[in-house]
Amino acid sequence: MHTSRRSMAVLASAAALVLSTPFTAVADHDDNGTDPDNRSQAVKGYDLSTNGTRAMNHGKSQLERSVITTSWGDSDIHVYDNNYGDTGWHGRTDCIDWTPFATSCDVIRVRFNTYQYKTAAQWRSLGCHEFGHTGDLGHRSKSNDTDSNSCMRVEIWPQNYDQHDLNAIKAGT
Repeated sequence: MHTSRRSMAVLASAAALVLSTPFTAVADHDDNGTDPDNRSQAVKGYDLSTNGTRAMNHGKSQLERSVITTSWGDSDIHVYDNNYGDTGWHGRTDCIDWTPFATSCDVIRVRFNTYQYKTAAQWRSLGCHEFGHTGDLGHRSKSNDTDSNSCMRVEIWPQNYDQHDLNAIKAGT
């Protein structure tokens, strides 16, 4: 009988603690698919072209502006570029190795499509954009990027994260 009362008291205390803890605000452009497993990400490019290297380096430097730190290595973010053809996309980011219970991504793959011509500035924007997905950012739209300064917008080519993006990475990782 004492064990049952004690268990109930512990459960009640735990529930009160959970319910009294303030919830962290989550940004409104979560990627829902590439949540990194931690805030320290090793990056490695595989046989990249000059443009692919430019995109990777800029994306890595933009991610460094957030709470995520990066290093060079082959464990977390794998970067490729290739002529993937007329697919309709310039870049793709996806999880290729989920953590146990699929709660976050252990290895994230970034692919840059060399099929379509892009300027040097567009390659930097593409790197920023795809690396934003590795920080679990989703796409932005005109309605939540009214000054058009986020590289998470599609087809307008800004080269950097704005403060909203940085706040979203911090809230989500």
